[in-house]
Amino acid sequence: MSDRFKDLFPPIKKKKFFATIQGKEVEVTHKEKLEIIKNGEENYILDNGKPKKKVRLESRTNFPELEKLTSDPFWPQQDFVWKL
Repeated sequence: MSDRFKDLFPPIKKKKFFATIQGKEVEVTHKEKLEIIKNGEENYILDNGKPKKKVRLESRTNFPELEKLTSDPFWPQQDFVWKL
């Protein structure tokens, strides 16, 4: 009985997923492929043949131009001072 079942329904081949990183096609899992699509292929590098996300340093820019504001920033009632 099981032989007939195997003959009627051939085994399903697993789909392979590929990503182009640094100009090379690399086989990845489905979850990795979705993550690469979400973040962009340009944000990944190859590390020993495996994709690895680039390390980006966050630069937190502080804008000290405004020294003081009133309690309502949409309708300032006092003068504000620009730092130079």
